[in-house]
Amino acid sequence: MSKNNTKILAIDPGTKYMGYAFFDKKLIYHGVIVIKDGTPTQKLKEGRKAILRLIKDFRPNVLAVEMAFFGNNKTAGIMNVLVREIMSIGRRKGLRVISYAPTTVRKFICGDGRADKKALSEIIVSKYPNLKVYLTQDRAWKERYHQNMFDAVALGVMALYKAFNGRETAI
Repeated sequence: MSKNNTKILAIDPGTKYMGYAFFDKKLIYHGVIVIKDGTPTQKLKEGRKAILRLIKDFRPNVLAVEMAFFGNNKTAGIMNVLVREIMSIGRRKGLRVISYAPTTVRKFICGDGRADKKALSEIIVSKYPNLKVYLTQDRAWKERYHQNMFDAVALGVMALYKAFNGRETAI
């Protein structure tokens, strides 16, 4: 794969909302997939279906996945399984699979691994002004919803930059 045809699908996994961004030298598409409520098995099935559909639709050659945050809550276990499943699907489809911790992405984008989601979103909007409409919403749930997309875009920016430059420098 040459750097000139690097197509990156970036995934911010979630058991409720899954953010995604597709880059073909630049940001082409972004969004959030809603994972239906259900049992952990049903959520994993929905997540697998969504990833397979995104891979089929966008035909990336790189799959960038944000690693699960290791928390001690009821969704931590299923999140870890989902992340491993997404990476496994990517490998089976012949994609180059890379993953970064959320703190690594935030350090790369914001210069601070402990930056909050709002700071990350604002920096992404400074690079992609067309995303400003998603930054401030009239409801808190809408901001949380779109944050998944901002996280995926940030991950994709980092993966794209590293694919072309191979250096640890912010945008």
